[in-house]
Amino acid sequence: MFLRTVLFSTLVLVCGGQAMAQRPGPEFWRKVSCEPFEPRTKLEALEDSPGLIIKGFTRITTVEGPARIDAIEMRDLRTSNNIRIVKGLVVTLRAGTPDAKWAFVDYDEIDYLLNAIDVVGRVDETATKMPGFEARYRTLGDLEISVFRQTRSGIAVIMRAGICDQATQSMSLDDLGKIKAMIQEAKARLDEIR
Repeated sequence: MFLRTVLFSTLVLVCGGQAMAQRPGPEFWRKVSCEPFEPRTKLEALEDSPGLIIKGFTRITTVEGPARIDAIEMRDLRTSNNIRIVKGLVVTLRAGTPDAKWAFVDYDEIDYLLNAIDVVGRVDETATKMPGFEARYRTLGDLEISVFRQTRSGIAVIMRAGICDQATQSMSLDDLGKIKAMIQEAKARLDEIR
């Protein structure tokens, strides 16, 4: 009986030790938040990096709309012989409120965003044989634009920014056109500083 107890205890310790050895150490644990583990855009990576960073930005105020668009340029001056420059947009929803959220859009993704706004803005009931429809585009930095059919009032647009705590802004197709014009102006401003 004593021998069985000793053998059983030894077996439990060996198996338990191997199971505990399979767990990663604290350096591999993921944060307990909704924020991604790695930055997804170049702007986000530079924003979170240590060192000397210089930001230049301009607020695009073409029209008053449901979102604020800023053209942004970041310069990483950690080494004097290799200055890294990253350009893009910051799209802010509910600007000036405590629950404001923003999304970064890298410069090389702006043309895709403009094309997506064109496509989702033209989607209507003819896009599918089903009675309802939705077209959605999401950038790497979690800016999402959805166009869908509402039951009574036609077509509506929802713009979201953020991951878990999303800011959501409802708008019309005309407002989406204003957003597109602001993004085009921001891109033109970024092109001027080449």
